[in-house]
Amino acid sequence: MARGRPRKVSTKDALHSVMIAFWQNGYSATSMNDLVEASGMAKPGLYAAFGDKETIFEKALLHYFETYGGPVFARLHAAKKHVLEDLRDFLGAVAELTLDRNTPSGCFLVNALVDCTYGAQRHRELVDGLKNSRFTAIKERLFKAVAAGEMPADMDVDHVATFVDGQFSAIALLGRGGSTETDLATFIDTGLRALPVCGSPRVFEETEPGETILRQ
Repeated sequence: MARGRPRKVSTKDALHSVMIAFWQNGYSATSMNDLVEASGMAKPGLYAAFGDKETIFEKALLHYFETYGGPVFARLHAAKKHVLEDLRDFLGAVAELTLDRNTPSGCFLVNALVDCTYGAQRHRELVDGLKNSRFTAIKERLFKAVAAGEMPADMDVDHVATFVDGQFSAIALLGRGGSTETDLATFIDTGLRALPVCGSPRVFEETEPGETILRQ
């Protein structure tokens, strides 16, 4: 019996699949054969579509940032709510992604930073660049909060942004380590209480364990 033709796989689907493979196992522990199996593409086709392993990893990182980072950072860029609410939505989205059973645990970028599985110096530079983009987005939201009178005019934005950025990384690591949704919600709310805000227009009101709401 004649063999059927190999199943055609779109490059978009293949890139998403190899991203998952790198996210789950890191650069060093993921072989080209693993990528072939994950993508459903033959090795020549994989090379033709994306390049060598180092290039595939770079494209996987960028795909991750665009696919998952874009919707998360949109919450900060919009700045439609009080800064505490926007930050809670932002960090809550990170927690939700971290605990999503349909994706590997943790954050792909944070995992790469912690595991140091880059493959090449240019990978480290790319990871650092994406991390800096995250930090810049946080700073921009804080500057808007200062301009709107939600945070003190003399606040050290860099220091507060570093704290929020650290919360981001910590959530990814806690989720990777087995923390629950309630654990992460409590962690987020505890961190937000430490932020300087002008006056006391918003307070945290306890509802269910691990859940809070912000209100006037």
